[in-house]
Amino acid sequence: MAPRLALALWLSCIPLSGSIMAAERIISVGPATTELILALGGEKQLVATDISSQDPKGLPRVGYHRALAAEGILSLSPTLVVGSDEMGPKATLEQLGRAGVKVEVQATAPTLANLQLRITTLAKLLGDKQAGERLNERVTQEAARLATDAKQNKPLTVVFLLLHKGQPTSIAGGDTTASTLITLAGGVNPVATLRGYKPVSTESLIEMQPDLVLVSGRDWQQYQHPQAVLQQVSSLRATPAGKRLAIHAIDGHALQGGLSLMTLAQASKVAGWIKQGS
Repeated sequence: MAPRLALALWLSCIPLSGSIMAAERIISVGPATTELILALGGEKQLVATDISSQDPKGLPRVGYHRALAAEGILSLSPTLVVGSDEMGPKATLEQLGRAGVKVEVQATAPTLANLQLRITTLAKLLGDKQAGERLNERVTQEAARLATDAKQNKPLTVVFLLLHKGQPTSIAGGDTTASTLITLAGGVNPVATLRGYKPVSTESLIEMQPDLVLVSGRDWQQYQHPQAVLQQVSSLRATPAGKRLAIHAIDGHALQGGLSLMTLAQASKVAGWIKQGS
């Protein structure tokens, strides 16, 4: 057999690696999903994101993650649409599937285990398992660092409030990403037994006497000054947090689509604020 023919036959038996295989054309929906794809080195496979994804700049946006339209997505010829279980509506996702587009809906939960599972799944979709392993190791190390730092501080009472003008103030219960953020930072959520977000009364806020208040919402940028929050939630003036102006706005993107790398980054900031109050 001619050497060149033998070599060609040998090469044909080698499985193609992820880098040699045709790359996916991915539309990423949700800031948590997009940031993970970027952290895994998958930027070149992205053809669009939703409007809640801040990066990468310059890509088309396909709309709001809960109100996607199939026509706009299909016009970009994606092979894969991936996002959290907040992505929808269901009818749009089904229409994409019928059009031959793979749709990957990732179940979310406010836990490190869920974050690492999503990382592993996305790494497989991108064809780079090792990138997933490396990123999961980074997540493990960051969580360990936060836990070590938390032991050195006094565990302060921390509440998270969701603010929307014209609507009642809501507080984050124990099964939310906001509550996990508080725990990672070393704080204590006084309403950890609640589920989801619940309206909170003036009397209840005063009774909790929080040492630190975190806030967010659709217009979270408007609450970056404590006085702006106190104008809307005046009862906080009767709490340690209000008296010390220990009130901080959290980037709402860090709370969408389950626990994320941005959540960990925000937890690190909160840990610093807890240290200041300790």
